[in-house]
Amino acid sequence: MQVSKNFIIQEFVGPSMYKKWGDKAIWFVDSRIISLAQFIRDYFDMPMTINNWHIGGEFTERGLRDFASEIGAQYSQHRFGRAIDFNLSNLTPDEIRKEIYKHQEVFMINGLTCIEADTPTWVHVDCRYTGLKKILVVPFK
Repeated sequence: MQVSKNFIIQEFVGPSMYKKWGDKAIWFVDSRIISLAQFIRDYFDMPMTINNWHIGGEFTERGLRDFASEIGAQYSQHRFGRAIDFNLSNLTPDEIRKEIYKHQEVFMINGLTCIEADTPTWVHVDCRYTGLKKILVVPFK
């Protein structure tokens, strides 16, 4: 199921969630994170990888995570369908974060409220409510 110009639902949910719910898994993904993902993809104008299990890739829990999953924190924004972890094809995570910090107003207008600092091989963004006028930066554990 196409959920935006460049993304399908499987990129936001894992295989067990998709097997159980099919395209109805969209019910559990916050539409703001889909819009934010599309904005990031358009802004950087390059391929973006969230989950890729559906095409034989290794990533299964970079979007919505089932509460039974042992990956990440118990109340992670991933569990509420409000977070993604991603990579862009031609930039390192540090390069992506630097660009986001440099233009944080534009990213906030498009739904980004929180970013995880210093993740080694991916970028974590989410759209939780913070009430802040700047992007919340949380430490990578």
